[in-house]
Amino acid sequence: MSDTKDPWARCLPADRKVIEDLQGLVEPVAPDDLVRVLRQQYAELGSQIAVIDGDREWTYEELGERVLGLCARLDETYSLREGQDPKIFAVAIDRSADLVAAVHAIALTGSAYCPLSMTDPPPWRESVIRRSGAFAVLVSGGDVQLPAFTDQFDVRQMRSAPQGFKPVPRGADDASQIIFTSGSTGQPKGVICTLQGFGNRIRWMQQTFPLSAADRVALKTPFTFDVAGWELFWPQYAGAQTVVVPAGEHTSPEALISTFNMHRVTVAHFVPSMLRLWLRAGGAQRCADLRMVFCSGEALDPDLVKEFRQQSDAELHNLYGPTEASIDVTHFQLTAEPLQSVPIGRPISNTHIYILDQDQAICPIGETGEIYIQGIGVAAGYVGASEEDALRFSPLSLPAAGQWRTFRTGDMGRYTPDGQIEYCGRIDSQVKIRGQRVELAEVEAALRNHEMVLDACALTYDSGTGRRCLAAHVVLDPRHNGTDPVGMLTDHLMRNLPSRSIPARILVVDELPLGAHGKVDRNRLVEPGRMRPELAQPFHPPATRIEMQIAGIWAQVLDLHEVGRRDNFHELGGDSLAAVEISFLVAERLGLDYDDDVVSDILLRGDTVENAARAAVDGGIEDSSH
Repeated sequence: MSDTKDPWARCLPADRKVIEDLQGLVEPVAPDDLVRVLRQQYAELGSQIAVIDGDREWTYEELGERVLGLCARLDETYSLREGQDPKIFAVAIDRSADLVAAVHAIALTGSAYCPLSMTDPPPWRESVIRRSGAFAVLVSGGDVQLPAFTDQFDVRQMRSAPQGFKPVPRGADDASQIIFTSGSTGQPKGVICTLQGFGNRIRWMQQTFPLSAADRVALKTPFTFDVAGWELFWPQYAGAQTVVVPAGEHTSPEALISTFNMHRVTVAHFVPSMLRLWLRAGGAQRCADLRMVFCSGEALDPDLVKEFRQQSDAELHNLYGPTEASIDVTHFQLTAEPLQSVPIGRPISNTHIYILDQDQAICPIGETGEIYIQGIGVAAGYVGASEEDALRFSPLSLPAAGQWRTFRTGDMGRYTPDGQIEYCGRIDSQVKIRGQRVELAEVEAALRNHEMVLDACALTYDSGTGRRCLAAHVVLDPRHNGTDPVGMLTDHLMRNLPSRSIPARILVVDELPLGAHGKVDRNRLVEPGRMRPELAQPFHPPATRIEMQIAGIWAQVLDLHEVGRRDNFHELGGDSLAAVEISFLVAERLGLDYDDDVVSDILLRGDTVENAARAAVDGGIEDSSH
């Protein structure tokens, strides 16, 4: 706190009134509100549809039987009774009706769940399981490869639901989820979300955007992204329906459009980078049943809002919040009014947002400072937090209702005269890739762990088509004799980090530029040029007309001067969003409809330009040598 004891010392009375008036409404939230309502819905909504998963539909009665049966089995196996400490269960289940049942059952037994992605590398998964303290990993059939020390619990083994089951009571600050994010040490960092905080977030959403029994909410967000939390619980809390988007289809605009229309989805969430691609496919225009779309995870650009408005009359909402505060803490509804920038809005219920200067005094209107969050939703901390991480939850002498926790976000923001909050970037090296958090220090630590790397520094850059990408500069040990250092380092990172943390480009340099204090001067790091990366595969020029077209498309999207016919897509820095962009251009330049099966075949088989061209020819596209 600043020397003056008054946090308002720098604000005029008019500033203070605007800032106080924009804060979230303070109202009581029972810790068991969420689970109590869920239990009631299973019983009272009986024959109404609760979950749609492809051809499988579960009524509320059927979902309740699954959930309560799972509760009984979990209790029998792990003694989840009142008076004992809450237990934590890792969950390794793809998006499905089984996933909905699993997380509901964990919640009703008073336990906490920890999302686990089976696409993450084994060392990362093992670290998440160990650090979370999970008693077991819940799976849904199949041959799931997990560490030997892990107890697996298959949710498909049924038993009858007990009569009169009541949710196991827990305290407001007991854990509801352990969500792991990138950590600056190279190890995943687990956020302890609380029961009351998560319940407050779901309750606020239903109060603010009421769903009816006719609403169908898309379950499309990757499970390890905190947004999946409201997709998994809000529909049943509201008495609405969940529509499961099959695993892998959340990055395909055409697959989303098909699923949304087949099941008449009315509510969906998009990361802005995916919203852009979905709109490019005419998604909002082609999905007439949508009435509400939510965005979060990245800054929402005004041009996207404009494009959405041109396609649809559905509501568009911008949400903001770090993982450390139960999903979202502010909200802004977009209107037809043009904007220079999109605010993150005002705090939700039981939440206050303070923007502080370097002395931790509240900033006047219009001045940029760091965003601090106070409220029920602030997490209880990190699992096994370091002293530095723990300081981000340090209490401050700020106005607050009750004894709310505080979280220092590292985000910059400012208050606007009309009582909104604008996001103004980061004060550190944390970035968002495809909407998910990446610590640059995590990437650097993983690189330095390789025996041939002396030093490393990561940065972000924007591709030629506007995608935010990662790059890494590495200094190699001169004793290293490998012929493919970039390939070796990429393989090393893929074995240890999630895909979002893999650099699109790795550049070998003689040294890293240092500033006056001996630290790396990131401003002097050169962004990747358009030169083809150093690959073990020698350059082979495209040999046919279609290969030339596809190589040109890859070069445009991946921001390269040239692409060889046998170059691997992922080794060139390609990712899921790049693949979607390529699909649009392939359809356009080969004279195909975007949803043509040939376009899908070109993407699925096209790990190289040569293979992509072969798929095009097999699909009936005429080719010729050049």
